[in-house]
This record gives sequence, C-alpha cells and structure tokens, in this order.
Amino acid sequence: MKFLELNKKRHAYRRFNDKEVDVKDIRTAIEIASLAPSANNVQPWKFVIVKEKKDQLADLMYSTNRDQGLAAQYVIAIFSDSDLAQRARKVARIGVKDLPDDQIGYFMETLPPRFAAFSEEDTSIFQAFNTGLVTMNLALALTDQGFASNIIAGFDKSKVNEILDIDSRFRPEILVTVGYSDEKPEPSYRLPVDNIIEMR
Repeated sequence: MKFLELNKKRHAYRRFNDKEVDVKDIRTAIEIASLAPSANNVQPWKFVIVKEKKDQLADLMYSTNRDQGLAAQYVIAIFSDSDLAQRARKVARIGVKDLPDDQIGYFMETLPPRFAAFSEEDTSIFQAFNTGLVTMNLALALTDQGFASNIIAGFDKSKVNEILDIDSRFRPEILVTVGYSDEKPEPSYRLPVDNIIEMR
C-alpha cells in the first residue's frame, strides 16, 4: 500500500464490532512499529497487549474513551522506559551478535553517563518524544493490517502499572484500542499545506 493511501485510510475509530482479532496480527503490527526511529536508537518503549484486563483499563479511560475501550477486542498499552542507561545497556546486550564493537561501546559506555546527567524533565521529554514516534508507526501498521484503532491519551495513568503488574520503572504513555469496525468515517480536516509551510 502506498504511504499516502495508508495515511488516508488511518482514522480514529471509536466503535468496534465483535469480529475476533488474531493476536498474532497485533504482534506483527508491533514488530513493524518497532522499526520507528528513536533518539540514540535506545528504543525506550514497551508494549503490553491487553485482553483479560481490558475492562479494568477501560475504567481508567476518561469520558467516552471508556466505551471504546470496552468495545475494542484488545487494548495495547505503550510504556516508556525511565531508566535510559539500563535501556542502552540492554540494546548492547541483546544486539551483541549483530552490532559492531564501536556500537557496543556506544551503548554500554557512552550513553549511560549521558543519560545519568539528564534532569527529570529531560528524561520525561525524551520518553514522550520517542513514544510519539513509535505510536504513530503502530497506528499506521495496524491500519496496514486491516485493523481499526484509536490512540488514547486521556486516561488515569496512576493505576495502569498496578493493574497490568508492570514495574514502576516503565511509565504508561498511550493506550491504543484495536479491533474491527463497521464505521465509515469521513476524512479528518487538515489545514492546507501552504498554511503550515514557510520558506526562508
């Protein structure tokens, strides 16, 4: 599918039907999404595919988000890793057979002290930026797989780790509802491109 066509097909679906979703297809979409770029290539994200505890997550969603959380076949919770130094070392450990020595040194020796010097705000910005990149990739990958989905930022983040039994090192960022839908949404309005470009 051409990229323009793929983007035009992606919509925020808020109603889902009962058609079963094969979790292997969700896994494929996440695998595609994880090809997203990340700062320093540390890939500081974690995906949790939620089925059994989906209703508990839906109860954390604000307003009408709750209804779509209940109706979706799955919810994907996307977390960011707050221990960036440890994440960099993990990339090196897992990639040791595939990365050249200078890259191993970069992840093991260069990045950890750099991240250790980050302020809390720096770390938070880093987490949010990288989560945004991978989330958009996931939305497009799900669309390409034929799924309806929606990105939800409006939810109570304080209880997600407890419900899903996820270490507090990981910060919940985004929930993505996934399923199939009978909706035929109209294209969302976008500003004309000449209104968002300036030349210097």
